[in-house]
Amino acid sequence: MRYAITLMAALPLCVASISLAADGAAIFKQNCASCHGATGHADTPAAKSLKVPALAGDAKVAAMSDADAIAAIKGNAKHAAVLKKLSDADVAAVAGYVKGLAAAK
Repeated sequence: MRYAITLMAALPLCVASISLAADGAAIFKQNCASCHGATGHADTPAAKSLKVPALAGDAKVAAMSDADAIAAIKGNAKHAAVLKKLSDADVAAVAGYVKGLAAAK
């Protein structure tokens, strides 16, 4: 019985981490895709005019730790307006999603 209680206590944590990944994709789509492109290839008019780098296939981004990816997002002056409306949890979710895009080709 004690193991069942432990399992039930751990289940919401698993579900929360799954929804965090889904949130990262949704937040990226809503706030980042207009410049970085829906697939991270920076294939939008805004990307071209702002010289936004492609995220997809970027080995440097893919190799970043979560903390470094978050710092890179927060440290980019072009992100200032978007960062004002995102929480730290939102930025962390986007960082995880971006690392996934970077690992893809």
